[in-house]
Amino acid sequence: WYQRRVRGPSPHSVLLSYVDIHSTMKFFALILLVLIQFVALGSSDCSLKKKQLNKKVQQYQKKCLNKGFKSSIGCVSADKQLKKKAEKKCQKLETELKKCEYSCPVNGGWSNFGGWSACSAECGGGIQSRNRTCDNPAPAFGGADCVGEAEESQQ
Repeated sequence: WYQRRVRGPSPHSVLLSYVDIHSTMKFFALILLVLIQFVALGSSDCSLKKKQLNKKVQQYQKKCLNKGFKSSIGCVSADKQLKKKAEKKCQKLETELKKCEYSCPVNGGWSNFGGWSACSAECGGGIQSRNRTCDNPAPAFGGADCVGEAEESQQ
């Protein structure tokens, strides 16, 4: 009988090593995916569902901002004086909204008009136009678009 000694791993152990490496890679890929989702979705301290958050936003606007609460997150409020008790409630509500990464709506505002264009006719009767943009500030976080026309003309 002839017995041959083979140095190195057997084909069976090589296959097991490949399976082990593949399983380990899948495991770490799964862990990475969970971490990414946690950072993207779950890192906030917000405990409110969408409907609850919308209700809190409406309360904040109606009972706080419309009554003069001075926002610490940049929201525009009415020029009124809020009572101390109401102010504490608004602070608590605003803290809750901050945890949910709420940003106040920013209504759009027009820039100044640019210069007039060249006249469209050389011998009179032509039209000139000029434009402005809705970026002073640009609408953000559900704020209203600018009201009015972006272009005006003259003869």
